[in-house]
Amino acid sequence: MSKAAQRPLWLWTLLVTFWLLGSLRAFVLWSQHPLQAYANSYDQTRYMSCFMLEPALDAGASRQRNSPQAPFANFRFGSDVEPVCYWSSELVFTAATTAIWKIAELIGASPHHDVRWIGVLRWLVVLLISIVLARAWIARGQPLAALANTALLPLLFADPGNTLYLNTFYAEFTALTLAWLVVALALLWRDAPVRRWRFVLLMLAAFALAASKIQHLFLPLALAMAVLLLDAWRGRRLAWRGMALLLGAICGMWLQVVQLHRSDPLIETIDQYNRTDVVFTALLPFADDKAALLADLGIDPACARYSGFRAWQFPDLPDRVCLGLADFTRSAQLRVLVSEPRLTSRMLGHGVLALDPWIAGNVGQVEGGNFSQIPHLVSVGRLLQAVPTMQILLLALPLLAWIALAWRARARRGSLALDFCSLVVLTMLATFAVTILGDGLADVAKQGHLVINAALAWLVCTAVILIGKFGRALRA
Repeated sequence: MSKAAQRPLWLWTLLVTFWLLGSLRAFVLWSQHPLQAYANSYDQTRYMSCFMLEPALDAGASRQRNSPQAPFANFRFGSDVEPVCYWSSELVFTAATTAIWKIAELIGASPHHDVRWIGVLRWLVVLLISIVLARAWIARGQPLAALANTALLPLLFADPGNTLYLNTFYAEFTALTLAWLVVALALLWRDAPVRRWRFVLLMLAAFALAASKIQHLFLPLALAMAVLLLDAWRGRRLAWRGMALLLGAICGMWLQVVQLHRSDPLIETIDQYNRTDVVFTALLPFADDKAALLADLGIDPACARYSGFRAWQFPDLPDRVCLGLADFTRSAQLRVLVSEPRLTSRMLGHGVLALDPWIAGNVGQVEGGNFSQIPHLVSVGRLLQAVPTMQILLLALPLLAWIALAWRARARRGSLALDFCSLVVLTMLATFAVTILGDGLADVAKQGHLVINAALAWLVCTAVILIGKFGRALRA
C-alpha cells in the first residue's frame, strides 16, 4: 500500500472538501447570466487577435475594440481582424479554446462561441495542479503542506479578485497559476535528488512565467537567484533547482526582450504608453517643481498640466501632445529616481496605496452594463478596500515573518518556512518594482496583481500549518 493511501480519512476528507468548495465557489461566478467578468481592454485584443477572434456584436458595431463599460460573453472568428498578436504563455489557453470552438463549428454548432469555455479550461488546470501537488506533499510525509496548498483553491483562486479573470482573455489568471506552480515545485523538491523530468518541468514553468506578461519579465530570474543563494547558504553550490529556474528564466527573458524590440505598431504603442504613464503618473505628480522636471527631461514644460493623466487620457497620442516625450529613456527615469530621493519615496508610498482596490473598479463587471459592478460581491478584496490598514498589515506580515525567520535560522540549515517566505517576499517586491518602474501608477492594482495574491497565499498557508500544528499539540 502506498504512503498516500495510508493517510487517515480525515486528511482526504479535508482535501476533497477544499477542492469541492473551491470549484463550487468559482462555478457560482463563472456560470452567471449575464456574464460577470472584467470588461474587455486592449490587453485582451492583443491575445484574441492571434487567433482572429472578435466580439460577436451586431453588424456595423466596432468589433475589435476595448470596452471598459462591460465584458463580452460571445465571440466569433473574423476575417479582417487587425494582426496585433502579443507573444505570451496565455496563448496556450486561447489556443485550446480556439480549437474547441473550431471543432464545434465543424460539427454544426453556432459560429458564436461562449467565452466561458476558457474559464473552464483555466479552472481545470488549477484543480489538476492542486491535486497533483497535494499527493506529492503527502508522499513526502508532509500532510500539513498538502492541506495548506489545497486551501489556496477556495480561499485564493476562487476569490472573485481572481475568478473575475476566468472568463476573459486577460493574462492575470495564467500568471498567477504559473507563479504558484514555480514556487510550489521549488519548495516541494527542496531536498529531492535531481531527475531529468523534474529539471525540465521546473525550467518550463519558469520560462512560462517570464513569458506570461512583460511585468513578470524578471520575476523567475529573481526567484532563481533566491533559490541559488538559499541552497549555497546550506552548502549546496549550484544546486539543480536554482539552475533549472535560471535556465528557464533566461529563456523567458530572451523571448520578452526580442518581443520588446519587434518593429510592430502594437509594441511601439505599448512602449509609448508605458513611458507616458511613468512620466505623468509616477514622476511628475511627486515633483516639487513640475515644469523644471519636464525641462530637465527634455519634455515641453507646458505639459505639466497633464500631471496625473494616464496615456489614454491624452487628447491625442502622447508623443504628439508633448514634444520631447519620444526621447524619454529609462536611464533618464533612473537618474531622476536616484537624484531626487523625496520624489522616489513619495512615489513608492503612493504605489503601495495604489494596490487598492484588489477588485478593479475602473472597468465594468456585468455584461451589457455601463461600468456596472457586481452587487454583494463576497471577496477579501472588498474587506481590504473597506479597511486600508488591513491591506497594509497584510503586505507587511510576510516581510516581518521573513526577518524573524532569517534571524532565527541556523547557518547552513535554514527551513522550509524560510524558503517559502523568501520566495513570497521576493515575488511581492519584484512585481511591485517592475510595475511601478515600468508602467508608473497608471494601473498598479491590475499590473501588480501578484503582490496581493502572494501576501494572501502566505497568510493562508501559514494559518493552515499553524492551526494543524496546534491541533497536533492538543492531541499530544
